[in-house]
Amino acid sequence: MTKLYISYGSNLNINMMKKRCPNARPIFQFKGKKINELKHWKLRFYRYANIVHSRNNKVPIGLWKITKKCEVDLDKYEQFPKIYKKKYISFLSKKVLVYVMRNKKKIKPTKKYIKEMLKGYKDFGLNKNELEKNKNL
Repeated sequence: MTKLYISYGSNLNINMMKKRCPNARPIFQFKGKKINELKHWKLRFYRYANIVHSRNNKVPIGLWKITKKCEVDLDKYEQFPKIYKKKYISFLSKKVLVYVMRNKKKIKPTKKYIKEMLKGYKDFGLNKNELEKNKNL
């Protein structure tokens, strides 16, 4: 059984996801429309990327089709339930998995982490303005 998963941090990086979840498949279009943003959310950094509700904003995202094994592997990587919690949100009229951080203490991300994210932004053809705006806190 597969499900949809939204990434917005280092899991945008296709090469990194291949290592973490070899069976995950990126989805670039849905019904002929490019999928690249999640409305009513904003990117924040608490050392790692996180998203928070923000009515008038949007965050660049990647969409993945994942297996149950992928989800188990992502749970380990995201340190669920200690660091991130799972949330199911409505996206494209479907229930989609996204990990949301529990801690809300702003901490600047490492250059290595931002580099991984920038590669992911390139992989998904995302506008890096939101990332550039938030990475320095």
